[in-house]
Amino acid sequence: MVVCSTHVLQHVIHLRQPHGAPCSTSLQAFQHTKPGQKLSGCKRCRQRHLPRHKTCASASTLSQNSHVNNSAAIADQDIFLIAGAGIAGLAMAAALIKVGVPCKVLEREPGPRKGGSAIGLWPNAFRALDALGVADHLREQHPLISRVELCSADGGTLKAFSLDECQGAPHEFRGVKRATLLEALQSIVPESCIEYGAAIHSVETDQNGAIAVLQTGKKMRARCLIGTDGANSRVARALNVPKPNYAGYAAYRGVAAMPEGLPIPGDTVRQTWGAGVRAGMYPISDTELYWFTVFNAPEDASFVSSKDRQADALRFLPGWKGGIYEAVEHTDPDTITRSKLTDMWPPIGKGLAKGAVTLAGDALHPMTPNLGQGGCTALEDAVILARKVQSLLQPESHTKGARPTTLRSVATSDLVQVLRDYEKERKSRTRLITIRSNLMGQALQIPFAPVCAVRDFVVKNIYSPRHFLDHANYDCGRLTESQLARR
Repeated sequence: MVVCSTHVLQHVIHLRQPHGAPCSTSLQAFQHTKPGQKLSGCKRCRQRHLPRHKTCASASTLSQNSHVNNSAAIADQDIFLIAGAGIAGLAMAAALIKVGVPCKVLEREPGPRKGGSAIGLWPNAFRALDALGVADHLREQHPLISRVELCSADGGTLKAFSLDECQGAPHEFRGVKRATLLEALQSIVPESCIEYGAAIHSVETDQNGAIAVLQTGKKMRARCLIGTDGANSRVARALNVPKPNYAGYAAYRGVAAMPEGLPIPGDTVRQTWGAGVRAGMYPISDTELYWFTVFNAPEDASFVSSKDRQADALRFLPGWKGGIYEAVEHTDPDTITRSKLTDMWPPIGKGLAKGAVTLAGDALHPMTPNLGQGGCTALEDAVILARKVQSLLQPESHTKGARPTTLRSVATSDLVQVLRDYEKERKSRTRLITIRSNLMGQALQIPFAPVCAVRDFVVKNIYSPRHFLDHANYDCGRLTESQLARR
C-alpha cells in the first residue's frame, strides 16, 4: 500500500488524530519526501489512521450551542452512538449488533422506559421483527387480529371486512404493549450498551465521524451518530431539520382492563367515526383492550392533568355505542396519555442529515398515526440501515477465506455515502405514507355532520378494502448475522 505524502502532511499537521500523536515512522517518511511523492506508510498508520481519511475535511459544527473544544482530547470510539432508547433506538441497536457493529444507546431517562400504552404491528413490522429475531416471542403473547369494523357513533356498521380481502394477503396484525415490545428488543441489546441519564446537548461532525456532547458536559466520539429520539429530536434540531407540523388534532390513548370480557370480538379492530371525533380499539390479550380517541383541538389547548384525562376523554364520547365508552371507563386514569399529533412531509431532493450523523424513526419521518405506521416504519429503518452498513464490512466476494472488515478500517467518506443512500431510500418509502396518513386524518376529522353523512355513505356503499393495506405490503428483508457478532 502506498500513500501520497501530501495526505500524510494533512494527516500529521492539519487533522486532530483519533488515536493520539502520529507515529514516528510517518513523521520520518514525510521528512524525506517531496509534496506529491508516493511512499509506503507504516503498518500502524495504514491500518489505524489513513483508511479513516479517504477525504480530508474540516470539522463542521451542527449545533450553534455546542461547547466542544476541538483542541480537547476526546477518546475515539469505533462505535455507533444511538440517541434514544425507544422502539426506534433499541431496534437500531439490535440490528447493528446482529451485523457486527458495536454501538451504544444514549437514553435521557434515568432508566428503561416503562410508559406508553400499546402499538399495532402490521405485516411490514413483523417482517422487520422476524429479521431481528423477536417476532415469535411477541406472537406467542398477543392474539392475531383478522377483521376490521368501521362503525358510526350510533353503533351502526358502515363496513366490515377480513384483512385477507386486502391485496397481498395473508396479513398479520397484532396489538402489543409498548413496554412488551421494548423488553423484547432490549433482550438483544446488552445492558452495557445502554447509558441512562445521557441526554444530548449538541452534536458535531468532522472527518473522523461525529461528536455528541451530553447535557452533563461529557463528550463522546463515534464513527456515526443516529438520532432516534422522537419527533422532537434534539439531534434533528442540531441538523436544522424543521419541527413537525401540528395536524390540528390530539389523541387520548389507554389500555382497558376488562377481566369479565371484551366488548368486541377477540379478532377484531373496531373504529368508530363521528363529527370531528373518532375512536378505535383492538384486543391485546383476552382481558385487555387498547383504545384511542382523536379529537380536534387548538395547538395551544390547555394542559389536562393525569387525574382529569379519563373524564376529558369521555367528554368527547357522549352516547357512543360499540364499547368505546366502556373501554375508557375501565382504564386506570393514571395510565391514560394525551398527545398532540404532528407530521412532516419529507422534502423531495433535499437532504435532512449531514456528515456521519443520520436519523431514524419519528426523528426522520414523523407521521400521524392514522395508518398505524410510525413504529412499523421505524423497525424497517433499523433493518435497512444495518444491512447497508454491513455491506461496508463484508470481505470481497472473490477473496477466499477473507475475514470481515472491522469498523475501524472503513473510510468515513464511504460511511457517509451509505448514510445518504439510506436516507434517500427511507424518505422515498415514507413520503407517500406520511401524506396518505395526513389526508386520511383530515377526512376523518371533518367536524360538519352533513359532510360526515356523505363520507359514511361512501364508505358503506362504495368503498372497497382491496387497497386498505397497500402501505404495509413491504418487506425490509433479512439480516445476516456477522462473524464479528459471533465472536
